[in-house]
Amino acid sequence: MPLSTATNTVHSYGTAKGWRIFIYVFVPPLILLFLGAPLLFADKGWNAGLVALSGVFWAMGLFFIYGLYETHKARHILTEHSIRYEGALRRKEIPRTAIRGYRLDDKYTYIVPVSKEYPSIRIGYTSENYAGIQQWLAVRFPNLDVQQREQEAQQILQDETLGRTAPEREEKLTQARQLCRVLNTLAWAVAAWLLFYPTPYEWALQAGLTLPPLALAALLWHQGLIRPDERNDSAYPSLLPALFSPPLALLLRDLFDFELLEVTPVWPWIAAIGGLFGGLLAYGSWRFIKDPNGRWGVVGMLTFCVLPYAYAAPVAYNCAFEEARPQVYRVPVRGKHYSSGKTTTYYLEVGAWGPRATPDDVTVTEEIYNQTMPGDSVRIHQFPGRLGIPWFTVSR
Repeated sequence: MPLSTATNTVHSYGTAKGWRIFIYVFVPPLILLFLGAPLLFADKGWNAGLVALSGVFWAMGLFFIYGLYETHKARHILTEHSIRYEGALRRKEIPRTAIRGYRLDDKYTYIVPVSKEYPSIRIGYTSENYAGIQQWLAVRFPNLDVQQREQEAQQILQDETLGRTAPEREEKLTQARQLCRVLNTLAWAVAAWLLFYPTPYEWALQAGLTLPPLALAALLWHQGLIRPDERNDSAYPSLLPALFSPPLALLLRDLFDFELLEVTPVWPWIAAIGGLFGGLLAYGSWRFIKDPNGRWGVVGMLTFCVLPYAYAAPVAYNCAFEEARPQVYRVPVRGKHYSSGKTTTYYLEVGAWGPRATPDDVTVTEEIYNQTMPGDSVRIHQFPGRLGIPWFTVSR
């Protein structure tokens, strides 16, 4: 809330009312749970495991107590002379003359000082009048993300390695942005197709296999104009969704649909595809890898793009495009169980079969799980794999 004085208007903002109510209602029961739960298990005596678990629970309880008090106490205070944060345990202040500007992401506004001599201050979206805080800052300080994007755009237009004239370079940048927009939109569509309704099945997997190499080709074609990662403060278009979302969806599809006899035969394919795909991605992204300010962010994001695809691509091709006839085993069911979390996985415990010399669990669909009881038998279809990676399926 703003407080006026003769020389200054003070804007003081705590946690927004809705968030305060939510925290005041739900956090106290959590505090009681974490502080009291160890005592419920102590009736049979204390041991090293219970002491360690109690330490973790009590630490969490104290953390929530601190969070509750912080919600009540913490305030961001904005004046024409400074921006100040007053919390439960600490206080930070930046004079107006020491504020370089601010940056934004989807959850926070960051007040950036001119040097490390001053602290940085972060304002969360759960603050009172968060939009008003951003408007207040926009009137007085530069948005450093916008400023950097504008500077990068000017650097692109002046970079003669990207074209002979400024109009030619601007045209190339526009084309790169349009291409990224198309490929990223396709990537989200393909990922949703793979995850939620992969029909026709082979077409969905072909799309998931094809889109990352297409994104790589775009990165190489527009080398130096397209980022493999994503930054709010960059004028360069990004292909991160096209490089990451289809491989991730393909990986999940593999885990849902295919069960390998062993992982060892996959490793050479992971090394080959990961080395080739990762090497070409690094080559196409070399302009950004060379930048010492963002190097490790780019390298980390490339790693997250390469690893899912290096595993998912050979497994998907090996299993989904199998042409050999399977070897079928009739196997008794010894038991069944399931594990639940964000998803539920169903298992049948079956007897020895084929290359498996001892009883083991196999993953099945919910339908097969519900239709099968201990003492029944199921068919296990063992395939050699299109790429020589043995795998199997289970049917009634």
